[in-house]
Amino acid sequence: MFQHALQGLAEEQSVRWPALLKADAKFTATGTLDAALASYTRLAAERVRQRVVDVAEGAGPARWFCCTRPVRSPTTATPAGRELLAGLQQAARRPADTPHGLWLLLPTEDPRATPTLDGRTVELVNRATKWEVLDGVFLKDLG
Repeated sequence: MFQHALQGLAEEQSVRWPALLKADAKFTATGTLDAALASYTRLAAERVRQRVVDVAEGAGPARWFCCTRPVRSPTTATPAGRELLAGLQQAARRPADTPHGLWLLLPTEDPRATPTLDGRTVELVNRATKWEVLDGVFLKDLG
């Protein structure tokens, strides 16, 4: 969703997508975020946040959201991408806010390891009740 929002912004403003990918690669390599990329990621994050809220509100009382592919796509590791996820996480903890709940699915090699996204620990309120490992048996039963 973040990447689609970023691509939409690039198209609207006639910015070549390869140029944004190059800026993202530079950010990944150096950790330095240039002003133009920072601006694009802030706008993209706001669009994603609004889209999540719109979809969740349209769902009625079950206003929760499931993020199935949060792993690094272009620029999600930027401050705007991290703030987007943190803001959704905080909103999901407040009953009056939308989305009312948030599921964040993170692939991992070690299901006992602390969940991370882009090398950063994902905040958990209560590991015993807020974290579930979906193993192969569970996933097979879904199919």
